[in-house]
Amino acid sequence: MKKISIIILVFFLVSCKSQKQNNVYPIQKAENYNGNSKSLVWEKILGAPEIIINSLNKMDNVSIYSSYELNSNEKQLFMDYYNLLPMKYTDTITEKVIGIYFIKNFLGGGMTLPVFDNNGDMYIVLFFNPEILHKTISEWINFRDNSAFISDSTISIITVCSGNYYALIHTLVHEATHVYDYYNHITPFTEKSLKNNKTKFPTDFVNGVWRDYDIPFAEYDFEDRKYTSFYGLGEKIDKKSAVKVFTLLKHTPFNSLYGSKTWAEDFAESFTWYYLNNYYSISYITTIEDKNHLIIYDPNENELVKRRYKIFEEIVK
Repeated sequence: MKKISIIILVFFLVSCKSQKQNNVYPIQKAENYNGNSKSLVWEKILGAPEIIINSLNKMDNVSIYSSYELNSNEKQLFMDYYNLLPMKYTDTITEKVIGIYFIKNFLGGGMTLPVFDNNGDMYIVLFFNPEILHKTISEWINFRDNSAFISDSTISIITVCSGNYYALIHTLVHEATHVYDYYNHITPFTEKSLKNNKTKFPTDFVNGVWRDYDIPFAEYDFEDRKYTSFYGLGEKIDKKSAVKVFTLLKHTPFNSLYGSKTWAEDFAESFTWYYLNNYYSISYITTIEDKNHLIIYDPNENELVKRRYKIFEEIVK
């Protein structure tokens, strides 16, 4: 899961088109990290430098973040799950990721951040919340999806994900999908600031679904979509609208409410749940209930969602 608030803040404050080191924030400078792309993946799991922790705290307007060091069991869990990724993903991560950092009290599950070296070459840094190492996938996705709504005890939103997996598996596949997208352009661009005159639009994935980065075609847009935020990183919407929101979601190609925010999140969420369901039998089913309604949303029963699966089949070959 990419934390949209941080990414937008970084890339709208600073134009990356020039990719000059003197024009970017400290968190975007590869030189401020203590890793490199040539290390083995397990060697890239590092303690975050103080300058990076300070930058993260500042951008999220908090003072609660700190570096979290994985113990041997947690590191082994990470590597076990990492080895479940598609080979094209691990190849990209091996070549392009310079550091993997776990941040205590992180608002969100994970974040994928492009950084630039002195030559203007782009690499990737991954941030994760250590809670995903200990919560089940159902617990975490329940927390994520409910975080978009104002609490209301008369309405329930319950997610059930089959399989005996920690939340790490979802977050890792999701963030790895962003990494792959930055370099392979399944979407036209993963961040608005990376758009240039060589950008291909539309790509097969966004064709007929998205008019722009965060603007779907009218038939797939719905009330409250653009106002939805997660993890306390923005305004929450009234939970009384949940039945209507998920009813409308069932008539879109979006795998999840989280994925309806931008085409980058649409790809990350859609591929993640496709991959987890088809390769590890992990379903994603949400039940929304109030005193008058019962709505069940299973994206794998949505033909609009499934019609883009052929694109994903090319990735996992």
